Amino acid sequence: MQAEMERRKHLGRRCTCDSVFSTKIVCGDCGGFYGPKVWNSNQPYRKVIWRCNEKYHGEKKCETPHITEDEMKRRFLTAFNTLMGNREELLENCRLAQKTLCDCAALDLEIENLRREQEAAAELARQAIHDNARLALRGADDQGCLQRYTGITEQLTGLEAQREMRKEKGRVLGKFNHDIRNQPLVLEEFDEKLWTAIVDHVNVFQDGQMRFWFKDSTGISI
Repeated sequence: MQAEMERRKHLGRRCTCDSVFSTKIVCGDCGGFYGPKVWNSNQPYRKVIWRCNEKYHGEKKCETPHITEDEMKRRFLTAFNTLMGNREELLENCRLAQKTLCDCAALDLEIENLRREQEAAAELARQAIHDNARLALRGADDQGCLQRYTGITEQLTGLEAQREMRKEKGRVLGKFNHDIRNQPLVLEEFDEKLWTAIVDHVNVFQDGQMRFWFKDSTGISI
């Protein structure tokens, strides 16, 4: 659950609902999240449905339908059991993705080389500033050295961000592999922990069709 809370923090949108479905269901019209709405709240027929939070906020009303939690649970079971139809191939593809898409060896080497260049550029900049200060000058040498140092630093920041993204993707795929490996081939009851662990998000479309996106990037329409 801690990993799920961290994921929600990085979505960039406020979330006050603690349901396992929160920030997981996405409107196929506007891309907004679905949220819970209560119908007949003070009556015996009280019912909770999920609907696009932005349905009436845009220039055009979203035409995607509301759904119930029971319906989402049923659809998830169908999508999961479809996913598990060829589990061994799924796990092998997951391992291959980890090996190819998440490999950081080339990035590590490039970052190491750039750090050496950064250190050299920093030393040249310090020397140029010292020499110009000693001579009471403000020349182009120190500016050129500082610009080179800044350019290298920006490259490093970008490469380190790429590396962290690859590592995070590797962690996600590794956990997905682990979570899938020990599950039954046919799931008969909704499992909140499994839902949270393996579902990235679900798109809901106008015709009522849902597309489940799992954390290994597999998409299944139900």
